[in-house]
Amino acid sequence: MIEKKKLFIHGGSSLISKYLIKKLCFEFKEIHIFCRDIKKTKSNIEIENFKDLQFYFYENELENIDQTLKDIDKLPNDLSGVLWISGYTGNPYREFEDEDLAKKNIDVNFVNPTIAITKLSKKIIKNKNNFICAISSVAGLRGRKKRLYYSASKGGLINFLSGLRQKLQNELKVITIIPGYISTNSFSEKSPKFLISSPEKASEIIFQAIKKNKEIVYVNSLWRLIMFVILLIPEVIYKKLNF
Repeated sequence: MIEKKKLFIHGGSSLISKYLIKKLCFEFKEIHIFCRDIKKTKSNIEIENFKDLQFYFYENELENIDQTLKDIDKLPNDLSGVLWISGYTGNPYREFEDEDLAKKNIDVNFVNPTIAITKLSKKIIKNKNNFICAISSVAGLRGRKKRLYYSASKGGLINFLSGLRQKLQNELKVITIIPGYISTNSFSEKSPKFLISSPEKASEIIFQAIKKNKEIVYVNSLWRLIMFVILLIPEVIYKKLNF
């Protein structure tokens, strides 16, 4: 008999989390979820449909690292997986004028995830089948004036995960997800449909990345090509583009 495992998710109200839970529920017996609104998250996940799965919810604000670390202390010490789904786009125009808003973006997208994931890594059973999987952004692959602090923070997260992957290479899988545009309720980018992925597709790609021991995964492979080209553009030209 295969022993079922324990999973941690930061960002339980995300649609990606909802679909991932459906795919992972057969492997796990417990799911510990950090979220802003427990009632909303329970409704979103539809926990009544998972009779054999135990859920534990913690109300947790993205920008409150002290509370996050205290809540991590409450988690079991035998986790098998960590999913960091949370993120925050912010307002790039207001952030450039308001240092508190700029700091919030950096904290939510870089400082807090890296500190929290470091602590979470010490609560995972050391096993090459166990994993840390975090969502970053294509914006983190090169700085963007339209997403100044967001792109810098996501770039930092990508580099952190790369370093962590090296550090834990003989102990755990560390997976970086680069999603591109996802059609969530808060999605506002005006882009061609072929560049936009659904939460269902994103969850399937993430699930397969976990199963197949992937390391850096694009949800939409077109973004890999786009970013390859963008990274080749000399800075003297790139700074004149409307990115």
